Amino acid sequence: MAFKKLKMSMSTLILLSFAIGIVVGLFFGEMVAWMAIIGDAFIKLLQMTIIPYILVSLISSLGRLSHQQARSLGVQVGKLMLVIWFFGLLFIYLIKFTFPVWEAGDFFNLKTLEAPPTVNLLDLYIPSNPFFSLSNSYIPAIVLFCVATGIALISMDKKEILLEPMQLLGEAFNKVTQYIVKLMPLGIFAMTASTAGTMDIGEFEKLQVYFVAHIIMTVILTYWLLPAILAAFTPFSYRDITTIARDALITAFAAGNIFIILPLLIERTKELFHKYDIGDKSTDDYANIIIPIVFSFPNLGKLLTIVFVLFAGWFAGRDVDFVGYIPMAINGLISLFGSVYLTVPMLLDSLELPADLFQLYMVSSLFTSRFTSLLAAMNIFVLAVGGTAILTGRAKFNAKRLLAYSLLTPVVVGGILVATTVTLNRFIDTEYVMDEVIAQMSTAKDLPEEVRTYHLDTNTEPTPPRNIAAIQKSGVLRVGYNPKQVPFSYFNQNGKLVGFDVDMMEQLASEIGVKIAFIPYRISQASTAMNRGEFDIAVSGLQMTTSSIQRLMYTDPVLELHYSVVVKDHRVQEFSNEKNILDHREVRLAAVGDYSIIPQLKKRYPNLVVENIDSDRTFFEDDGKTWDGLLISLEAGKAWTILYPGYTTLFNREKIKSYPASYAVAKRNESLHTFLNNWLTIQHASGFVNELYSYWILGENAVPKGSRWSIIKDVLGWVEDDKSSAKKNNDP
Repeated sequence: MAFKKLKMSMSTLILLSFAIGIVVGLFFGEMVAWMAIIGDAFIKLLQMTIIPYILVSLISSLGRLSHQQARSLGVQVGKLMLVIWFFGLLFIYLIKFTFPVWEAGDFFNLKTLEAPPTVNLLDLYIPSNPFFSLSNSYIPAIVLFCVATGIALISMDKKEILLEPMQLLGEAFNKVTQYIVKLMPLGIFAMTASTAGTMDIGEFEKLQVYFVAHIIMTVILTYWLLPAILAAFTPFSYRDITTIARDALITAFAAGNIFIILPLLIERTKELFHKYDIGDKSTDDYANIIIPIVFSFPNLGKLLTIVFVLFAGWFAGRDVDFVGYIPMAINGLISLFGSVYLTVPMLLDSLELPADLFQLYMVSSLFTSRFTSLLAAMNIFVLAVGGTAILTGRAKFNAKRLLAYSLLTPVVVGGILVATTVTLNRFIDTEYVMDEVIAQMSTAKDLPEEVRTYHLDTNTEPTPPRNIAAIQKSGVLRVGYNPKQVPFSYFNQNGKLVGFDVDMMEQLASEIGVKIAFIPYRISQASTAMNRGEFDIAVSGLQMTTSSIQRLMYTDPVLELHYSVVVKDHRVQEFSNEKNILDHREVRLAAVGDYSIIPQLKKRYPNLVVENIDSDRTFFEDDGKTWDGLLISLEAGKAWTILYPGYTTLFNREKIKSYPASYAVAKRNESLHTFLNNWLTIQHASGFVNELYSYWILGENAVPKGSRWSIIKDVLGWVEDDKSSAKKNNDP
């Protein structure tokens, strides 16, 4: 019996490869991480002909137009783009109504000193040196150069001498792309397998609401709004619009990149017109022109960054109403002609949201970029098809379809949004909780009895300072510490004394072969206790000041810390600039110790009053009743604002000032002072200080990451991860 050979379409093969890749990644886990190399190689092959193709196809296609055709192209495609932007921004605002109600808290990341990458908009859009634009893949500048050259050719004689070879070259580039596309199932399989095998889902747990909102809005815009707009005034059916470019859309999703599928979108645009027997040379030429041009404009994929801004407002407890949304959306649309790295911080600032949330966007984009690319690809495809239909006279409003989509849209979109709202409220835990790292680093509400009841005994006779030999002879190193100084020395939720300086002192005690005794002090009594011989070393993020160096001897810097002020979230705007601060009759800041920057601040702000407190926690427990803000290091401030999410750290990234944090010994203890300086040099050189800084200040590796979950290891038990194998080998 003869069976007819089953031939699958390319889009079916790609979908199958995508599904198999996910299964393989989940089954083998990190064992298939090496496949990322194959995926990267495939992407580079696709990129190989894109810029040359844009160059020759855009110049040759524009050069064959008349001035009237070129003018019509700009006007008609521009109108369609405005319509898509209008409905896209309107639909995006609706997603905020799906967010569940919760007690919000700001999310903070300790890498706030890093400024977002800058983009030179002049270089991006103006090809002052076309070769520079080509070498840096500045597509908007390349498109402008091609458009200017193509328009110049319109009125030139003998232009066919140049245009015919360029058209032939474009066909050659297209043929190369077609050969590479045959490898697409393999490339998609490799990319999805490596991604599914290595992605750490745990990193995205706190972003569930944003991910759901982003995915739902992608689906609505990609598979309803854009096809509905196009089907309403073209002869093409909804089915054909959503399926003919499926391979390009899947590739954009899998790779997280729309640049590599531009030639595919051009070919699918041509294919759609020819499928309806209305394709000819003019439709092909317009497809070649429109796609490279509209690629340089903000698409709905880029506009999805506004979903994050709405989410950020919800997350920080600051609702964005429609009146505030309109100017924010317009500003976002305009700024997205540049880079999202500039747009997101600007929009966060315009809504008075913490700039720290930009780091959250950077992390989440690792996941959402794929959906962004999917929507962007459909947007470009719809503009190309719709623009070509208008310019070639194939566009005509279909009253029946227009009425049907107008009636169905509220039902379909409303139903999806209601279902999303119900799902999020049922399954998303909206209670503000710290992640495992912060929970481990959080302070206990109650200090141990011996700490709470400690008082400096001023009746005893002072003892002389001890050098390192005396400390070793006694067998005990006595360390004075502030018991509530996050993240340097404090009691965690389990009642254990922890922190950066605690680990440093335990390392010192271990190396000199003695036990360690931690003795609490109040900041106002530290120098007295030290010089009376109550303890040998004082720690807890101490900084040198003109007055304190007269009473104590400080070591070389252990860390470089940065000044900041912590204020209540709702008062951020009050302290956002110098004029606002000076407008206050009196500004009261709390501070632990005499910060060396205080005289400068008082000179700059005559209405400033700084009051000393024993612990930073005193400020937070006061809840804004006594003080307007807390002067603190940025590093410590970040840790505290994670514990108290109703507060924000303020600092000027361009003018941020730093100070050294050191340890202190008694005024006459030169021997111990010299020893500690030499010991700190060793700890810096060995990398131990950096290791503790990464853990306690940046929160890195506080929860050790195991190997990626996989079926073969965690379900079937056929293989063991490296850590399990190492432990077994070390067991006697």
